[in-house]
Amino acid sequence: MATSRSHLPRPPSALAIFDLDDTLLDGDCTHLWLEWIIECGWVEDGEVLLNQMREHDKQYHAGTLNMTDHLRFSLAPLVGRSRRSVREQVEAFVEASVRPRLMQEGVERLQQHGRDGHATLVISASMHHLVEPIAHAVGADGALATLPEFDASDRFTGEPTGIQTYQRGKLDAFEAWLSSHDTGFAEGWETWGYSDSFNDLPLLEFVDHPHATQPDARLRETAEARGWPVLQWR
Repeated sequence: MATSRSHLPRPPSALAIFDLDDTLLDGDCTHLWLEWIIECGWVEDGEVLLNQMREHDKQYHAGTLNMTDHLRFSLAPLVGRSRRSVREQVEAFVEASVRPRLMQEGVERLQQHGRDGHATLVISASMHHLVEPIAHAVGADGALATLPEFDASDRFTGEPTGIQTYQRGKLDAFEAWLSSHDTGFAEGWETWGYSDSFNDLPLLEFVDHPHATQPDARLRETAEARGWPVLQWR
């Protein structure tokens, strides 16, 4: 689920973890992607789709979203489509719709961590086929996100698979990543974390240096109570 930082002159001794939507990206990449595939003609009733997405967004911010249902909803327009055809559309989508909405201060913070010799990782509740190319575009070393399932013909089935990177699941995916990579993390890496959402509280409580970025009301309250930096990159 993530790429390694093999290009570093020496192994990193620190790690910076970034959320994506409303942290590095001004907006939600799933919502933007749905708008994109509506324009591509991949969806029959785009307004119904976007209305449902808006409802899911409200549930996400309330912390009540059924993530399995949401992932199936976001994958439904891709059922039967080949991995290659979707990847080609995602690449065009990232260039046309995502790059102009990246928050430059956030991207600069991520890249500064890289220049300081820190590994950088994007962990998002959005799907991996969207998150990974965006993480690559901002210069992150890797990406963790829920994986889509493919059939024997390498076509989307419409089902998510593996760990769902939502709420506590982000930390579970990170721990699974650590166990499958020779990172040296157990030897005492220093960690930074950046997110806009109270849903990411488990991850922010895990890192040494949590940061609230464009925080929602509940995360702002928590950050202020605990003395965490509050950043505005939008």
